[in-house]
Amino acid sequence: MIGQVVKQRVGGRVVGVVRRVARGTAAAVAAVLARTGTGSGVNTAYIERLNATFRGCLAGLVRRGRALLRQEGRLRAGMYLVGCVYNWCRAHAGLGDGGRTPAMAAGLTGHRWEVGEVLAARLPPAQWKAPRRKPRRRGRIAKRTRWAAVA
Repeated sequence: MIGQVVKQRVGGRVVGVVRRVARGTAAAVAAVLARTGTGSGVNTAYIERLNATFRGCLAGLVRRGRALLRQEGRLRAGMYLVGCVYNWCRAHAGLGDGGRTPAMAAGLTGHRWEVGEVLAARLPPAQWKAPRRKPRRRGRIAKRTRWAAVA
């Protein structure tokens, strides 16, 4: 499920907010929000908090910082690790008694994981897809063969 919040601005001030469901149904989103106790409607506070967490944990994402993540693979691995620790290891006070993680609130696990447990978890690899092959250009090959035959 994906919820979307669109803020309508006039002169830099928010004059309206439209909440809509981009994937799934409004009833399913409302049911998940009620089950997890995270509010009555979709809002941007959660994603903004997550973005701040990523900036705080990965030096290359800090605004106006000197550290850069020059390789996409390092950025991807760092964000994956921070996301796993955020969802599986860190307890969030807004999720009930203060000792629950987002993974526990979603019903994915029954306990708070340690970081070593996350790193040691053996996950199945993604399903392999054969790379798409580029079609051969017949005209270029024929011309090369013709030129080779003439020379």
